[in-house]
Amino acid sequence: MRVYRVSPDGAVVTQELGRVVVVVKDKLEPLRSSQFPPCRCPRHRATADM
Repeated sequence: MRVYRVSPDGAVVTQELGRVVVVVKDKLEPLRSSQFPPCRCPRHRATADM
């Protein structure tokens, strides 16, 4: 996964922070948070549209 810092409107990449390797050994449940916008992955798309 590549990590970038972008302008507040998301239009311009202001800094490339490098590459991160994420290793997952177990199937993890999604984080419970007040993240906005809600997750749009196929698993959660139906509940995000409510």
